[in-house]
Amino acid sequence: MRRFSIIAATVSGNRGAEAMLETTIGRLRDRVADAEFAVYSYYPKRDRALVSDPRVRVYSSTPAHLVLVALPWSVLLGVLRLLHLPHRWGPASVRALASSDALVDLAGVAFIDGREKFLPFNVLTILPAMLLGVPVFKFAQALGPFAHPLNRLASRILRRCALVVPRGEVTVSNLEAIGFPAERTLPAPDVAFLFEPRDSLTDEGAFEVEVITTSIGRFAQRGLEFVGVCPSAVIASKAAAEGWDYPGFVAQVVRGIVESGRGVVLFPNATRAGSSQPRNNDLPVIASVMDRLHGAKGVPVLAVSGDVNAAGLREIVAHCSCVAVSRFHAMVGALSAGVPVAVLGWSHKYLEVMRQFGQERYVFDVTDHEAGPFLDRLAELFERRDDAAGEIRAALPAVAKSCGRQFDELVARLGEGRS
Repeated sequence: MRRFSIIAATVSGNRGAEAMLETTIGRLRDRVADAEFAVYSYYPKRDRALVSDPRVRVYSSTPAHLVLVALPWSVLLGVLRLLHLPHRWGPASVRALASSDALVDLAGVAFIDGREKFLPFNVLTILPAMLLGVPVFKFAQALGPFAHPLNRLASRILRRCALVVPRGEVTVSNLEAIGFPAERTLPAPDVAFLFEPRDSLTDEGAFEVEVITTSIGRFAQRGLEFVGVCPSAVIASKAAAEGWDYPGFVAQVVRGIVESGRGVVLFPNATRAGSSQPRNNDLPVIASVMDRLHGAKGVPVLAVSGDVNAAGLREIVAHCSCVAVSRFHAMVGALSAGVPVAVLGWSHKYLEVMRQFGQERYVFDVTDHEAGPFLDRLAELFERRDDAAGEIRAALPAVAKSCGRQFDELVARLGEGRS
């Protein structure tokens, strides 16, 4: 039996992280049928309540747990391991890690200049496993640059990983700049490209998804097509700090779509229903957009208002003719479903992925703050949606094959071979 630990992703909250986590479990199960999993979550109580799979155990990876439990115990047990003394005891979370064949890190982004406040977490997610002699595999993510002295120093921990999977050309260059060994580098797309509905560990939001998709279907019978719009709490927070109105901008985009005679469904890619906190929660942004549309008449605007899992969100996207998104994994979900997508983003990571599908024309920088040009490009995308969908579907097999290599490589390096 193989035991895998997975860290830096959750079942609840960020639905991109959920898709990465569930895909990782699903694709490893395809290769190792009797595998068991220890998931280290920063929402451990919520995730334990949601997950009933007996082969998936949830442990804490909150900052407090990492600092007060994981690190000191892994130091102690690491010393015992070096002395060839028994070292598989202590708290359950540490025992589970110590008995694992590998730790898979799904950070998405890590060790990046300008995000020094996250460096302790980036280090503490992988250091305990290294101290315990458990090989660390950092699956597809963005890393670097490493120009900042603190980040460059922290990269010494990164160099001890068994495998690092850069998610794009920029990360490849960043790794080369710090001399990361080529034999432990495997460029590949985001693991969420291999997500399948059967991978879901929860049924969150199933009823709301049914209500929304049924509504879209009824309008479709009357000839009305829908555009999905996914805003971002991350961009909303950045915008507020810079003094501009992001929810108002999204409302302008929605009005423009409605005025063109198309319906809109606002959907999140991070949900914490009942919380007003913006972290991992796009629902307050959606509510703010809907408030600004209050009283508007004409074509319907639907909106997700509760917790919906990754599979449910992809089902909503599949009912749209095209989508406009500000979330990375909302883009990944749309591309995976062959749905044309326009991106309003803030990082090179969007362009890198869209270029693989020949869709780079539909990537906009959110700092432009201009709804008009974005709506013009979105209208163009809608008009050529069939061609765009064909281009995306034509590129998907190669992307999926490349994505699967990271799972094959992990299993091969552990000596398991393919099942």
